[in-house]
Amino acid sequence: MWYDEEAGEVRDEPFLDLSSTGLDICDYGIMSEQGLNDLILDPDFETNGLFYVIYNGYRPDGTGTFIDERLVCFGTNADRTAAETETWSEVLELVQPARGHNGGQLHFGPLDGYLYISTGDGGGTGTGETGGGSGGDDHGPIGNGQNLETLLGKLLRIDVNGLDPYTIPEDNPFIGNPDALDEIWAYGFRNPWRWSFDRLTGDKFIGDVGEVDWEEISVESAGSTGGLNFGWRLMEGPMCYEPVVDCDPDGTLELPIFSYPHENGWCSVIGGYRYRGSEIPTLYGSYVFTDACGFYDVKFWSLTEQADGTWVDAPLDIQVPDGFVPWDETRFAFSENNRGELYLCTRLNIYKLVYDPADQSGWGVLTEGLRFTPNPVVIGNDVVLDMGTNALLTHLRITDASGRLVHDVELSGVEAPYTWNTSGMTAGTFIVEAWSAGNAAPIRGKLSVIRP
Repeated sequence: MWYDEEAGEVRDEPFLDLSSTGLDICDYGIMSEQGLNDLILDPDFETNGLFYVIYNGYRPDGTGTFIDERLVCFGTNADRTAAETETWSEVLELVQPARGHNGGQLHFGPLDGYLYISTGDGGGTGTGETGGGSGGDDHGPIGNGQNLETLLGKLLRIDVNGLDPYTIPEDNPFIGNPDALDEIWAYGFRNPWRWSFDRLTGDKFIGDVGEVDWEEISVESAGSTGGLNFGWRLMEGPMCYEPVVDCDPDGTLELPIFSYPHENGWCSVIGGYRYRGSEIPTLYGSYVFTDACGFYDVKFWSLTEQADGTWVDAPLDIQVPDGFVPWDETRFAFSENNRGELYLCTRLNIYKLVYDPADQSGWGVLTEGLRFTPNPVVIGNDVVLDMGTNALLTHLRITDASGRLVHDVELSGVEAPYTWNTSGMTAGTFIVEAWSAGNAAPIRGKLSVIRP
């Protein structure tokens, strides 16, 4: 098990101590963003023993003002059980203008092998035209997120497989642009501190922490050639921020697939993963995320892609263990293992997400209320569709995860619950839409079909 702690250690026994690197790495308290942000193993770790960390802290110059963010490469001993801290090498350094908005998650691209690095906009007072309050980007007339001459507020893409400390991939979007830095892959971010790749498709899912009103999840498709503008600080979530109107006159900004407002105490999205494991079949293909500000009431959500390319959100009924205290276990982050199973990391513990087949209240049900029994269902067995009422079903349509139509039938007023047999279906996750008499819009649900 490999995991990192904010105070600067990675544990299965003490594996790495960052105190030898020159920065003051320590625990700055429950509400601080300083310390170790991420660790990632080189794709050839078993052969070369290399891994990378990104972290920040105060420079040891006695001023207590400047904050560095460093990307550092380490080697390991022969059996890969301990870092060789005396041989570390610096790959990249950013001088942060404030304590917050550090970004700092690392991923190697599953399709191209390059290292991607998220960076925050550097924080600030964020007054702007909206009077935005604390936490915004007040660096220059357009802010760091829109400024292509800084690496802050960006998604960077570099090649660390070769010349020291890194090279620029030949197809990075801003190569040759004298007004932009070559490392930039995408821009317009506020604090994308948790993001991930879909391990199946290569799509990027980016959780970007908002300013005053909105949190957002954005997607960049695997086929993107880079250079996309994700909006901050022109927009916050789905709304204009600065300017307050007409902020995207050309329609060139990349809008989020999902945004949610700062209500009921939510204020800081924690991006997760699109589930591609096998142990929770009803969750397959859904994107799982949470919010850091649920100190007293932990909430989890999923996003599921529909046939028309839109995304439907649904609460996840994840039962936390006895003794789980949200305030004590802050700093949520998701991770996945090499089989796509999900883990929830807090300040105190690491939890694995597991499936409870007896609980149909959340995993396989979208918010609209369509339920199936059993779910998952074995190919060839009957499944019962229940709408929660004795509605008269008029139409049933089933599509697979790619949007391909699998089943489409007129039912002419069949009373729910409705039973059908799954013979002829293949294993996979399916979106089921059911229309009832008197309702123009369908009720939707997610059904998992598994092999015998």
